[in-house]
Amino acid sequence: MEGGRRQSIKREGERTVVLYPDLAFLLNSLTDLLALSATAKLAGLPLRWRRLLGAAALGGVYGVLCLLPNLAFAGGFLPQAVTAMALVWIAFRRKDTFLRQLLLFWLLSCAMGGIIMALTQFLQNGTGRAILQNLNWKVFFLAGGTCYFLLSVIFRDGARHAISQELSACVIERGGKRIRLRALLDSGHTLTDLATGTPVLIAEAASLEGLWAPAEAQILKSLGEKGPVWCLSHLEGLGNFRLLPYRAVGVDQGMLLCFTADSVTVGNRNYGPTAVALSPGTVSSEGGYAALWSGNEGRTNHAA
Repeated sequence: MEGGRRQSIKREGERTVVLYPDLAFLLNSLTDLLALSATAKLAGLPLRWRRLLGAAALGGVYGVLCLLPNLAFAGGFLPQAVTAMALVWIAFRRKDTFLRQLLLFWLLSCAMGGIIMALTQFLQNGTGRAILQNLNWKVFFLAGGTCYFLLSVIFRDGARHAISQELSACVIERGGKRIRLRALLDSGHTLTDLATGTPVLIAEAASLEGLWAPAEAQILKSLGEKGPVWCLSHLEGLGNFRLLPYRAVGVDQGMLLCFTADSVTVGNRNYGPTAVALSPGTVSSEGGYAALWSGNEGRTNHAA
């Protein structure tokens, strides 16, 4: 024991390297948290901190296991792949865009890990297990923060040039709760609230879980399976939910479950009370955004 801290000693030739499992756990957890946060930001997904922290903790445990001499196989490709899939699933839980998120997370992890390891003087042994040596935490946090910022800007700007529409930050408030997500400013989206004639924000129901009371959340889990009419009948008296008719290609008369948010902010502009329609599925096949807003609204106040 040294300073009350458990340690593992590994001999490499004539050199002795002291490994600290607690430092390995913290370092791997922080690195995974940065990579997962960047993945969520670039994919336009809401930041679920409990899920992100849980996934990062699992990554930290995996990092410690890789240090154990009798678990040398843990640093192999297959264990790494399984762990990465577990982290992405815990953090985001999206089946339709899982592979894209996994690829993005892996790319970000490689980029961040490579830069951070270089700047904090990481060593890599033949089995792929990370060894901590003379770790400078100031350098680590500086490197990690710099990587997060640069990669976010690079990937975000690349995505902007890849599509003609713009993406904007969106904040929805209801009953003192707040959800942040990314919205596509789509000029082809013309759905309006029949009662007020104002634009309607269409958002993925799964992205708004943080706005619901427990009883509401239990019912809304079945939106995709049982439909908006069934949900509305069971939500009676629980909130300001209603049905909103719409027309689309191949749909003459459809219905969306909607509610009136206390406030909706798109970019830097607050629109006050706004109707929000719940999409039972994803609105982006690639997971780049979780809501749709009229492209003619909020464009002059764009904020990424």
